Amino acid sequence: MKKTFLFITLFMMSFVQNSALADEAKAKSMEELSKEIANPLAQIWNLSFQYSYTNIDGDLVDGSEYIQTGLFQPVLPVPIGDKYTAFARPVITYIEGPSEVGITGGTPADPLGHGTERSSDFGDIILPIGAGVANPLGWSWGAGLTFIFPTSNNDLLGSHQYQAGPTALALWANEDWMIGGHLQHWWGIADDGDSDSNPIIRVAHDKNLNHTNLQYFIIRHLPNAWQLRASPNVTVDWEADSDNKLTLPIAIGIGKMFKIGPMPVMLVAEYQYSVIAPDNIGRESSIMLQANFIIKNPFGDL
Repeated sequence: MKKTFLFITLFMMSFVQNSALADEAKAKSMEELSKEIANPLAQIWNLSFQYSYTNIDGDLVDGSEYIQTGLFQPVLPVPIGDKYTAFARPVITYIEGPSEVGITGGTPADPLGHGTERSSDFGDIILPIGAGVANPLGWSWGAGLTFIFPTSNNDLLGSHQYQAGPTALALWANEDWMIGGHLQHWWGIADDGDSDSNPIIRVAHDKNLNHTNLQYFIIRHLPNAWQLRASPNVTVDWEADSDNKLTLPIAIGIGKMFKIGPMPVMLVAEYQYSVIAPDNIGRESSIMLQANFIIKNPFGDL
């Protein structure tokens, strides 16, 4: 997994290094870019790479188990007139996780599962799309639809169902703080067409998918383009019983904007701990590392 993720990262870095963004980036300080990239609706293009190491615990987990997840998310908003911004934020997932019991819940970007054997493969793809209003200060908001596509070719690392539902974003910002959240909800709408002769796939097809993900953001901007931040994912499986429904993490992390040559880069490190987790199989804690490479937006001012 690490070799594949490193290869993708180096390839995309070599691509964006050739982007003609030096003159545009000079017009904004690192502090301004640090604040702008924190707003998921801002008209700033970036290529986001994220790695998470998650400890798994619960009544059904025998000993210490973990899941590693790599995410690639190109963020390429397009302005609509002078006020609105259209967004499409695909999330391509790569999972190193259990291959005996398999993924049992969560989302492709934040999976949940256990098992003694392990494998690595691409997971399902998430695609939220919509439009909204981005403001540097005050309120920003957006709304649209979100989809999960069963693209994983690993029977135990994918959902085997097409999923869809609403998405909404809202946040408030001043010169020092940015606080908000990104809500996504999915229902299973169709299976992937694979044969039910495989018992693993049959169970996945029969599962009633009805789940919510809320990523909340609390960011404190500091001098010299530093940040104190928290951005974990709260998840709810509405079909589970009350003891296995909610995952509620808290987090603390740091971020720093700087340049690699002409290219602005935001690096983030964050520790997340679940104060509430499912009894059977739950996320205990995670370490998240993220790198955002800013590239030129041909439709905007950077």
